[in-house]
Amino acid sequence: MKRILLLPSDHGGGRGHVSRCIYLAKKLRAAGAQVALVLENKHYQEGIEAGINTFLLDTRKEKFFKFQFKKPFWPRIKMIDPPEKMPVFLMFSGLAYQVPRDQYLSRSIVNRRFKKLNKIVEQFKPDLLIGDTHFLTYLLGKKFSLPVVQITRLAGFPPDPQFFWWMEQPPKMVEPHAVEPFEHLLEKLAISDVQKAEDLLRGDLYLIPASQKIEPLDNDKKYVLHCGPLTENSVVDHRIPFFEHPADVPNIYVTAGGGANRFGQQQFFEAILNVFDRRDFRVLVSTGGLVPAKSLNGRSTNVLFVDWVDGLSAIRKSDLVIHHGGYGSMMEVLLTGKPSIVIPFHSEQEGNGRRLQELQIGDLVLPFKGKMKELIFSWPFGVYSMMAGFDLNLDAEKIIGMVDQIYEQALYKRLQKISDELLDLQQNFSPVDLINRF
Repeated sequence: MKRILLLPSDHGGGRGHVSRCIYLAKKLRAAGAQVALVLENKHYQEGIEAGINTFLLDTRKEKFFKFQFKKPFWPRIKMIDPPEKMPVFLMFSGLAYQVPRDQYLSRSIVNRRFKKLNKIVEQFKPDLLIGDTHFLTYLLGKKFSLPVVQITRLAGFPPDPQFFWWMEQPPKMVEPHAVEPFEHLLEKLAISDVQKAEDLLRGDLYLIPASQKIEPLDNDKKYVLHCGPLTENSVVDHRIPFFEHPADVPNIYVTAGGGANRFGQQQFFEAILNVFDRRDFRVLVSTGGLVPAKSLNGRSTNVLFVDWVDGLSAIRKSDLVIHHGGYGSMMEVLLTGKPSIVIPFHSEQEGNGRRLQELQIGDLVLPFKGKMKELIFSWPFGVYSMMAGFDLNLDAEKIIGMVDQIYEQALYKRLQKISDELLDLQQNFSPVDLINRF
């Protein structure tokens, strides 16, 4: 019986990496493998509730280990010349930005996490490691001579990452020196060919949770496996308020997603209300608890806000979905064959919207107007920059014009083709074959 340890990235606002690995862990367990997850405090309970053997990587005490006896004495991220208001859209250029976001702020923090993971590996004794954008999985594989599978996609594909694939000339930004926090560990492990953040995500096999059309990677089939969405596709539907009763107008479901991290959520939901109020649509908006639904309700007869709703059920009962462009949301929309409009908060989500737009199965609305401005951050390994849009602007007529696509039959034919392909990949993905590769 193979023993498999899964290490999803457990930082940021979303839980996409975690939910993918929980789904995969269940599939691998059903195939006869003994599986375990490594999760931090934020999502640890989700692994337990899923019935998966879960190890805690406790990072809560790291704040006591950040102090060091050389400059900077207290490593942190600081915005230089903070703007008067928070951005509504952030542009960055790759996975290097995830290193400071994931709080790899000193070599001591890197070493501390790595030592904790060493103990987990020594205790569980895995035969295979599976990482989902976790920067220490590849290094663990090297340390213990274990094969590594990486869940990845075109934007972060280690051999040839293409983040701004839709641009001929990507914008120039100062990226974080993402490898520096790991240099001591890389030297200790005698790894000399890591030049960029994506190099820390190398593996013996790359598992792509989509289809070739969504993630067009043409590399050797021995090393790249398109497995379809690593997400539940249950046919059990929950009751959805506002969508239960027949109506002669289309149902539109709007979700900002738990991982959107959009600043000014109240302003965003107010803008959605202004776009759809008194229109010939029935609109259900899930705030995800980011803003109390009761503070927005009672002002429109055709727009209802809820704190939470079963997303997949709401998608199934809608005619169109407006979402932030998170990978999980995009896959749920595509599996159910629904047209969608992406209103992203950052560049990675924009890339997902661009892909839907390119395939003519969805559309994209950038949520700001005016020129973008540079944001500069300092951290223990220098400075880095992002670009930001600050003035929220949702063009109502443009969005309503996009909504009209739900009446185009050709759109549904394209969607059905993509949906069938994803479902076929998902159903034919064999965890046994994955296990037997190693």
